[in-house]
Amino acid sequence: MLKADITKAFDKLEWAFLYETMKYLNVPTTIADLMMYAFRHAKVTIQVNREGDGFINPTRGLRQGCPMSPYCFIMVMEMLTRQMQLARSRDLIRGVQLAPQCPTLTHVVYADDLILLGEADDWETRHTGRVMQQFGDVSGLIINPTKSKLWFSRRCTNQQIQMVMSTFKAAKAGSEEKYLGALISGRNSAKQTGLMLLEKLKAKLTGWRANMLSHAGRLVLIKAVLMSIPVYYMSLEVLPIGLIRQMESLIAKFFWGKVDKDRYLTFISWGRICQPIEKGGLGVRQLKVFGDALFMKLVWALMSNENKIWVQVCRGKYFNNLGFWRAVQVSGTSQLWRQTVKMRDFFKQRVSWQLANGEGVEVLSQPWYPQWSVAPNASRADRRVKVAELFNAESNAWKKDDISALLGDEAVGHIEQHVQAPKMIPGMKDQLVWDYIKSGNYTVKEGYNCVISGMQVQGGDVQWRYIWSWKMIVPKVRLFIWRLMTNTLPIAQNLNTRIHAISPMCQRCNQENEFATHCFFFCHGSRMVWFRGELGLRTHDLPINMVEAVQQLTQGMNEENIATFCYTLWEIWLARNEAVLQHKPFQPIAVCMKVVAWKKRVNVEDTVAVPMSRREVPHEYLRNGWQIIVDASWDTSHKSGIAFLVYHAGMLQWMVMKSLQAQDPFQAEAIGLQEVMTWIKWQTQQFGPLQAHIFSDCMNLIDAVQEGNIDELPSWRAVPIVAEIINEVQHMGSDIMLQHVRREAVRPAHDMANKARRSGTNYQGMPAACLMCEHGIGMQIEDRFFQQVQEAPP
Repeated sequence: MLKADITKAFDKLEWAFLYETMKYLNVPTTIADLMMYAFRHAKVTIQVNREGDGFINPTRGLRQGCPMSPYCFIMVMEMLTRQMQLARSRDLIRGVQLAPQCPTLTHVVYADDLILLGEADDWETRHTGRVMQQFGDVSGLIINPTKSKLWFSRRCTNQQIQMVMSTFKAAKAGSEEKYLGALISGRNSAKQTGLMLLEKLKAKLTGWRANMLSHAGRLVLIKAVLMSIPVYYMSLEVLPIGLIRQMESLIAKFFWGKVDKDRYLTFISWGRICQPIEKGGLGVRQLKVFGDALFMKLVWALMSNENKIWVQVCRGKYFNNLGFWRAVQVSGTSQLWRQTVKMRDFFKQRVSWQLANGEGVEVLSQPWYPQWSVAPNASRADRRVKVAELFNAESNAWKKDDISALLGDEAVGHIEQHVQAPKMIPGMKDQLVWDYIKSGNYTVKEGYNCVISGMQVQGGDVQWRYIWSWKMIVPKVRLFIWRLMTNTLPIAQNLNTRIHAISPMCQRCNQENEFATHCFFFCHGSRMVWFRGELGLRTHDLPINMVEAVQQLTQGMNEENIATFCYTLWEIWLARNEAVLQHKPFQPIAVCMKVVAWKKRVNVEDTVAVPMSRREVPHEYLRNGWQIIVDASWDTSHKSGIAFLVYHAGMLQWMVMKSLQAQDPFQAEAIGLQEVMTWIKWQTQQFGPLQAHIFSDCMNLIDAVQEGNIDELPSWRAVPIVAEIINEVQHMGSDIMLQHVRREAVRPAHDMANKARRSGTNYQGMPAACLMCEHGIGMQIEDRFFQQVQEAPP
């Protein structure tokens, strides 16, 4: 393996070769000419003591930092890829295979970073060098042998090693060589990477003065800078847990302002700080959990069989015959595969299959129902049985006898209860889906939330999300309120619980122990601040618990009063610290004046979202044919209701409401539209074709049906439903029109859907007087409906 260093890659690229490459790759001539004009008309000057002497007109090369440069290199290296493929097709080079069923690799390239792979024999070495020489002659990109490095298999003889080194004139690589920032050698690479990251964090923290920043400022730097340093490396390999804890320890020291100390006092664990905001934490990532979430992205690519080279290599090396879920871990496998095997059980409980026809899912090799497990003693013939063979498309029912014979009697009930029957829709394929996100595609964010959900510390009854939504409060005061609510301020009572030599007595009044509510509400000086301040509060009868006291005081307050309340707490804390640490007198009047000054300094802007203007559809067009308004209602317990009202020439003719189960709101909306299409089909069969105009407030659904696109639906569970609707709409042609409207336009259908969800009411038939009275529905469609309708997207 040769890691090739291209000599001055940005400076040596020939413009003529770049232009011919763009023409060969069918880049539009206008764009290619425009890019070449930008390159050829650039001028360069050299400044000495801020003074330049004339201009230089370059004749080749690209400017580093130019946004076009990476794309130019991608096109140029594409020509190298095609040249390597041509040489391999002529048996001039053979490349390498990690296993008999793996794809053959001849090179790996990312922009100008290049690795060449091949056998260590004279034939392949000479022809690989010849290909690179020919490419360099026409492109100007020549390999620099002094900076290039070579790796050899342990099976290579000294004679082979010397022959390859003399041909390429490159030295043998050491153990610390990297490619795209990652260590190439697999031996202890995770440990070495972890140590390198630890040094990077220390170097970054050396230049920051933690004591000169507030806790809010440190928190921003932690989230935006420190937590981003290990992301790239953790997405490549699993770091040792010991090194991860050392990195988190460094970050925690910075947060508490104790970078130079090994032992320091804190009042809350780092794990609690890393909890989500709605659970009382600060939303800082736990590195171990985040590393697992990043690694699960790789596991997801293996499970879903993504079309990537590394996925094809892993499949051919580890599980090509057995399949991903049946593959076993053997000695000598890579750390990547060992960790992947450990992750399978986690995924098995959290993925499912969206069955289109069942032809792509093997019954015994893939987890397609909740109680699925590996059958280690299954015969090869049984392992090849597809889910489609267990389903009768004509009767739309599962083949219970076949399922029982293959999986057991218990599996029959589980499958009928939990597995959605294949829809047998032409053109659709079975799809592996991640259950915890509407799109069905695994994301690192959702994986992290899923893992950390099992470790969450209960945040009590505090509405943490509500507290962090106080936008009128500056960040450092908002973080102070968080510390106050979590009882992590260094007040006397808290210090005494950890250091018994410190007295718990309040040093301002010397009458009671200084717990949180005493410090801020019950102490004589604090009570005077609240009574004399703008809010005029009497705090002597508040609850002892700080959380309850704050919730009681802020209940019913507007944003301005909440801001006054929070700044008062902040100024009381500052004045208390001056009194305790600097022995200054506590002055309530001065505290009140500082609160007023705070409000003047903080610029508060209330922004109100202005709805997008809509154009109206002509009334005459809407009044033709049938008008159907449809809506759905859903709650977090998966109870749903759908309803639609059918008008003809503006007069109510039919009404439907149903109670059902749906996993998410979009699926409920899709079922509602599906029910409308079923009713239209029934009407067509009874009375012939009809022209219908369907109105819904679900924009994503209407757009998907109009565009005939199911690739980016908000819910993977609704894919087969929407696909069926699209087929029906396309079959009916111009007789069916769909249009997105405001929520107010479908309010009667929405109210009926709510009733169906809450009470389980089902009704289908002519207009019912009781329902019409209950929901304020008239026999004639109102003119305001047409005023609320938006124009459908073109």
